[in-house]
Amino acid sequence: MKDFASIPDNIRDHVRNSSRIVIWPIDENPLLDSFQIGRFFQDEGWYLFPIHEYADRILDVICYRDIRLIPEDYDILYLFCDLDRMPMVVNEIFNADYAPPLVWTHEGIIDLESIDRLTEAGILNVMDFDLRDYFEWQRDRE
Repeated sequence: MKDFASIPDNIRDHVRNSSRIVIWPIDENPLLDSFQIGRFFQDEGWYLFPIHEYADRILDVICYRDIRLIPEDYDILYLFCDLDRMPMVVNEIFNADYAPPLVWTHEGIIDLESIDRLTEAGILNVMDFDLRDYFEWQRDRE
């Protein structure tokens, strides 16, 4: 199990006060983590903005093809992209009109250069953690 206690207080507070999440990319397969995590946060009452290259709807929510097309602000950008795509994804984040307050990458996704770029831009970030597990851990501690 990850050391969730190592996550800084400002990030804990941000997650605690969040209710709008982008999952990029989300998968159509209900057996895969991105789909399951999208459903989990919907069940928790969060609003979901899924990004998928081809699907029109996933989890009964309209999918967006690109982060720049999301019409509203959101609290967390949760990334499931391949590690080799992280630099491109960070570029797309910087090219969007809205900068997410927190970028979270799923387990196994660690890109130190991307961490540095996000941090320098003032964007909170956590890499290599399952947000669902962290959310449940945090809720159990309250």
